Amino acid sequence: MTENLQKILKEIIAAISVIAGTIAIYHVLAIQTNILSSFFKHLPYVLRPPFVLFSPGILAAIMYRLFTKNTAKILLVSIITIVLWIYWFSAIYPALIYN
Repeated sequence: MTENLQKILKEIIAAISVIAGTIAIYHVLAIQTNILSSFFKHLPYVLRPPFVLFSPGILAAIMYRLFTKNTAKILLVSIITIVLWIYWFSAIYPALIYN
């Protein structure tokens, strides 16, 4: 029982760390530096919105794959990361800039 609980806690901590780390990395790459915007110049115009929206989720899924092999958990972490990235980019960050 205790071993199972420890395993679940480790997976939850890993998921939270991956999500927070991915948001922090994309915040630095997209907002603080010009690295992601330089990629936009080389992408077709149609691919720019999916690149901005889905790449944090894809990166989080790849990183979380190192901790678990459960595909449902990997997809859940990916979807949560995408939703939080959209929320951060559209609601929280503009409020911080204009405050």
